Amino acid sequence: MRSWLPDSIASRTMTVLLIGLTVSHIASTMVLSSDRQEAVIEASERLCADRVAVMARMVDKAPTQQRVPLIDDLGSSLLAVSLTDHPKVNGGDGDMDDMRLMLAALQPYFGEVEHQRLHVSHRRLASHGDQSGILHRLLHGFPTDRIMEVSFRLSDGSWANFELAMARSATLWSPHAALSTLVMIVAVLVFGTWATGWAGRPLATFAAAADRLGRDVNAPRLPEDGPREVRRAVVAFNEMQGRIRRFVEDRTQMLAAISHDLRSPITRLRLRTELLPEGDGRDKMLRDLDEMETMVASSLDFARGEAADEATQTIDLAATLEAICDNAADMGLAAEFEWERRLVCACRPAAIKRALANLVENAARYGQQAKVRAHANDQAVEVVIEDSGPGIPEAELDKVFSPFYRVEGSRNRKTGGIGLGLTVARGIIRAHGGNILLQNRPEGGLRVTVTLPQEGTP
Repeated sequence: MRSWLPDSIASRTMTVLLIGLTVSHIASTMVLSSDRQEAVIEASERLCADRVAVMARMVDKAPTQQRVPLIDDLGSSLLAVSLTDHPKVNGGDGDMDDMRLMLAALQPYFGEVEHQRLHVSHRRLASHGDQSGILHRLLHGFPTDRIMEVSFRLSDGSWANFELAMARSATLWSPHAALSTLVMIVAVLVFGTWATGWAGRPLATFAAAADRLGRDVNAPRLPEDGPREVRRAVVAFNEMQGRIRRFVEDRTQMLAAISHDLRSPITRLRLRTELLPEGDGRDKMLRDLDEMETMVASSLDFARGEAADEATQTIDLAATLEAICDNAADMGLAAEFEWERRLVCACRPAAIKRALANLVENAARYGQQAKVRAHANDQAVEVVIEDSGPGIPEAELDKVFSPFYRVEGSRNRKTGGIGLGLTVARGIIRAHGGNILLQNRPEGGLRVTVTLPQEGTP
């Protein structure tokens, strides 16, 4: 079951950064918004108290006949002023903090004010009230949801009543808060993409080198750059590659020495055998010597891995397959290739021809006939080789790729095979980054599927 989480290091890092920074940004915005709410409310209350104190001073000093016009001039969409004989505000409804705030605002104009002269209260703005008035407030002043009510007794005993719209508490999802969150997300996406790409590029190079090592042990060393952890991994990787290369070279040199040393006694035995009188014994000894020479030469070729030393070229694989089938037909084997179109493929030509020729000749020799077809897509070239032989037991489909392993009854020493053909073929195909698959056909015979990547061998 595939996980829903992002698959690459870059995408996972981006996801963590985006979620973490977004959550922290929203949390910090909430904290700042709470502080802003308190500051706005406190400033609004002080402003309202100062306005009430100034207007109360103006009304108190104005002559009686001028108070009504003055009150009309002071009124606005955010302020209602009235003059009555009795206070509109109940004296028991006020909050002590609001009372102290108003007393402090009135003190510069009226000196010490007795509590009996001042009534302060708040009420909520009804949502079903005057909609045009609410809209006017929203357009011309602070958005409001509270009304500050103040009744103050003037010097002549009359009461001045004030109703002021208070600033509403600031909300978290204001346009500025949403915009700042959007800017943060865009910045994280832009700089996070660059940062994760910069940090993850050495790992991608390291992964490509590890894949290349499985195909070519003589690949160039990785440059030791990038973050410290990656540099340490690259150093260890280069050392490992060097040890593998030395191991392969030592094994090749050892087998070359063994082959050289064996050829001399084999040659001497051949000369001595040829001096013997003709007969069945002499002929059997010569056949055994021929088989020994073949085994020594094949083992040496297998150990050398000569395909890995060939340069990569772009070829028409269809033409190569046609030539392989023609050569098999010249040897008296039944092999045909279903030509469709050119198949451009980057590979090591001699090595891939050797591997495919081995598979086609095996199918024609042991499976009565070989039918070859090939096709390509954007990712790979696929070659299918089918025969009409007895096939291979299911339990041995993987074993036939083991060195010196032969399926009894179909591969015997009289054919000259020693059990290295499929091993060499799979090694060459895998060195190209491809794969080989053996399957028994339901109608009888064996199907060999070779897949080669379109991008070729690095």
